[in-house]
Amino acid sequence: MRIGLLGGTFDPVHHGHLVVAQAALDDLELDEVRLLVAGDPWMKQRTTPAAVRVELARLAVADHDELEVDDRECRRDGPTYTFNTLLELRAEDPEAELFFLLGADAAQRLDGWHHADGLFGLARFIAVNRPGHRMPDLPAGVEELQVPPMDISSTQLRELAGRGRSLRYLVPEAVRRRIGEYGLYGPADGI
Repeated sequence: MRIGLLGGTFDPVHHGHLVVAQAALDDLELDEVRLLVAGDPWMKQRTTPAAVRVELARLAVADHDELEVDDRECRRDGPTYTFNTLLELRAEDPEAELFFLLGADAAQRLDGWHHADGLFGLARFIAVNRPGHRMPDLPAGVEELQVPPMDISSTQLRELAGRGRSLRYLVPEAVRRRIGEYGLYGPADGI
């Protein structure tokens, strides 16, 4: 099995995430891509509760057989680290070929990750271009994947929703409806 791992807080999941997943499926010839929802990400401050982010991610991939949601980090207590997750996945399926997908912005900070020196022995790291971020000089062992550019970020979407602006066409429709039902990110009238 060739498995892509797209890690993130997905707060909220949006079409940019799904474009990355599809490009990885196609260009890296993967069997599946898992949206690896971070539970208590050690590098981020505020996030929507993990159970809600997992639900939104599942809604986003519900009609795509090659995409699935992995909530293992949300079931862990304390901060979540990619290193521990990759160790766990390796133990579950030592024969699987793992591809960890990350944005160019995250690739620039990869050396600051928990147990950064041990990450490359657990998965192939694939840096994905992001609008507004220059593809950095990648560390040895990190590959590059060009995807269709979509200038969308979860931070931007939370800000839009907080101002009562619509998220229509920026997130999958089922995700947009659920955000409105839960009143996430601000006034629900514009969602």
